[in-house]
Amino acid sequence: MKRSRPDRRSLPADYLQPLVTALGDPATLASVRGEELEAVAFQLALYFGVRRDPETASALGGVYERMQDERTPAERRAFVDEVTAAVRGGATSVLALLPVLQRERDAEVAREAALAFGTLLPADGGDALAGPRALRALLDHAEPDGVRAGLVGALLALGDHRLAPVLDGAWRALTPAAAESLLALPRTWASRLEVEWLLAWMEDAEPATFAAIAGSLARLATEGEGRVLELERELPASAAAAPITILRDWSARGLGEELAPRWRDLARRAGAESAFAAVFAAWGVPGQAP
Repeated sequence: MKRSRPDRRSLPADYLQPLVTALGDPATLASVRGEELEAVAFQLALYFGVRRDPETASALGGVYERMQDERTPAERRAFVDEVTAAVRGGATSVLALLPVLQRERDAEVAREAALAFGTLLPADGGDALAGPRALRALLDHAEPDGVRAGLVGALLALGDHRLAPVLDGAWRALTPAAAESLLALPRTWASRLEVEWLLAWMEDAEPATFAAIAGSLARLATEGEGRVLELERELPASAAAAPITILRDWSARGLGEELAPRWRDLARRAGAESAFAAVFAAWGVPGQAP
């Protein structure tokens, strides 16, 4: 069921202040009934998106921590979708998603929130990539591993070829647990941006993560259903879904043949021919030069 959204024009600016103040008391937070958590968090998120004050952020953070303990990732993802719809509808600002991007433990939920934040944040001084750049800045200060994985996952999921400089070296901000969560995230398509990023990560990777990255690169060939795209999005997005322009596409085998010399060279230098075997097989190219 859709939650009611307050009309910002008809409410006083401090209409939720009594609730925010009350939730500063741990006993009050503990007394919120489980079935009311989403409704309270939703109203606080919209309020924070307008007010942008630390007290509301703290109150929302406390409620959201309970949601993480008492609600499944699927239920929290539905909550993120509702807040995103409210942002698109003009009921609040994109900052309503910020507390989720500071506390979420599940990488897929965090990625959903980060995708919305990165696509809906208004352009700053005409910079169409202001949203993605803000996600990259958040990564440098994120603490939960789920948030770190979700932020990088969102940038990769955008797939926009212009994000290569934004993503450069982002793997260095991932803890081992965050890297594992990122590499386990499902994809909806394969982008050349992600292929090149995974390859760059492998060239800089510790031996302990090399095989896991190679496995992710191998899966990418099939998750894209045999196609790899170079694309560009309309950023920031309008209230409707952001149009995507496909600039070029390759078959998995076609791109594999183009990149195979780099893969073979890296496999030799890293002494990781066995780890690359699945990559060559998935992309339909021989492991050794013909």
